[in-house]
Amino acid sequence: MKKRVLLLTSILGLSLLTACGKEAESTTQAETTTEAVTEEVTEEAETANDATEKADNASESDTVEWTFGPYEYSGDDLVIKAISTYICDEFGKNYDTGDVGIPCPNILDVDSTDTSDVKAYGEYWYNTYSLKGDTLYSEAGGSYPGCIHLKQLEDGSYEVTGFDQVEDGTNYEESAKKIFGDLYDSFLDLSSDTEAREALRAKYISDFVNEKGIPATKYQDYGWDPVELNAEQGGNEYMGGLYAADGESDINIALYRSEGTPIVIVQEGENIYYGEFTSEDAKLDDGTEYVKITVEGKTFGYSFDNPGEEYSSGLIVDQDGKPHTAKGLDKSVADEIKELTK
Repeated sequence: MKKRVLLLTSILGLSLLTACGKEAESTTQAETTTEAVTEEVTEEAETANDATEKADNASESDTVEWTFGPYEYSGDDLVIKAISTYICDEFGKNYDTGDVGIPCPNILDVDSTDTSDVKAYGEYWYNTYSLKGDTLYSEAGGSYPGCIHLKQLEDGSYEVTGFDQVEDGTNYEESAKKIFGDLYDSFLDLSSDTEAREALRAKYISDFVNEKGIPATKYQDYGWDPVELNAEQGGNEYMGGLYAADGESDINIALYRSEGTPIVIVQEGENIYYGEFTSEDAKLDDGTEYVKITVEGKTFGYSFDNPGEEYSSGLIVDQDGKPHTAKGLDKSVADEIKELTK
């Protein structure tokens, strides 16, 4: 802006030299014009400085010191837990901005036929966020579609052993068809369903926010409107459940997470057992694996045919150790049972 003043003054000085007969008048015009331009520039500079100072102050006051640590998956699905850890460790190496990186494994199908090579097909997302005020601002991120390979360890947990990633560019379609095979069309539907993916993303962020007590109520991508997070989700989140469906037993099992703590509600006839529980891996006489749980001194068991699916079928084991075929317990029914515990 200072260059504008010098240039205009020089032009007016040349005008004075070529118009001596009007020297007094031109001098007055030059002084007036230079004074006006200088005043304008000064005001603009002061306004710009004020705006910068206000922006800096706002940025400083809105920025929240990050003391919540790295992302940790807090759910019960051991496959998703292993995948989430892998996404953070491997994909996270590509990003160095933001306070925290949060994964979003958008899983299409899990083939657990061979526990030494479990195959999880899906589209795996990773985004980094910075906390400013009550908003998690997305800094960077990316999508990694493909098939993640895992093996089950002796303690029942899983570890990732490899990743077949869909290639970028002109080889995308060919490599995707090779990796997904018969699931290719379903994969295209999955990757194009933006609404479902964003809902899943909001869930993973909400779970983490509520688990860690992070003062965020929304997240926001650059150029997009903020998305509200579910502040109640971590406080009382339904993790899934089953009901005995063989006509031989009247047992419902509902799993929740309350304030970050896993709880179970077991309804057996008119009796309801509720609260925190202990669990251990167990097997039936035929070798079928299940999770044995003890709540209020009563022991039951359950297993899901497709872990991670909220309404998956499976089996329930009663207090006598007898198994019963089971079906997924609808959330609305589980919530009705939960109301009975109040």
